[in-house]
Amino acid sequence: MFKSGFTLSTDSHLSAAMFNKTPVVAWQDGEIIDYGGLIEKQDEHTVTINGMHYMKAACEFKVR
Repeated sequence: MFKSGFTLSTDSHLSAAMFNKTPVVAWQDGEIIDYGGLIEKQDEHTVTINGMHYMKAACEFKVR
């Protein structure tokens, strides 16, 4: 569905990536902080990838 490098900038994008089991990478301040995996869940403030919680306000999520 999404191309490699696509930024998942909305809750709908994150939900679609989770539903489609799209591998994602977490970025913070222009650097990769986790080469990621599949989104396990998301809520209003966080995204959970491989058991790690990332704050939406501080991180960017891109398709691997």
